[in-house]
Amino acid sequence: MAEFRFRVEAALEDRRKKEEAAAAHMARAEAALRAVLARREDVVVRRQRAGDEEQEARRRGTDLTGLEWHRNWITGLSASMERLGLEVEAHVRIAREAERAWKIARKRRLVLERLRARAWRRYQEVQHRLELKTIDELARLRHTMPGGLIGRTNRDD
Repeated sequence: MAEFRFRVEAALEDRRKKEEAAAAHMARAEAALRAVLARREDVVVRRQRAGDEEQEARRRGTDLTGLEWHRNWITGLSASMERLGLEVEAHVRIAREAERAWKIARKRRLVLERLRARAWRRYQEVQHRLELKTIDELARLRHTMPGGLIGRTNRDD
């Protein structure tokens, strides 16, 4: 019986490795996006807290220097929010591109795996036909040989 060989097995293995690399890149991109989102959320919370503290200072009646300090603090946090917002947008684009690359790599691997499955089915069909042919040939020999010599041993004589 002939051994099954898929001629492009090396290409399939290469595509598996590329898909794994693309999946790892996508995971790193998504982790970076989550980290930037967490930093932005932290700044949003700090800015809200700064606004609350400024309102409390106004209510208590603080001096102009204290109010100016709060305004500068809030302005700095607002600038950080804007900068992190741009970072989030950049990381979203990177994550989408990484996901797109992973999907393409996955699709390419699946194409070769389907080809391999088809080749395996054809191989099994050919092997099955060869087995049937061999069985038919043995049956034909057994029934066409004079005196039924096939299947006899020397002990039968």
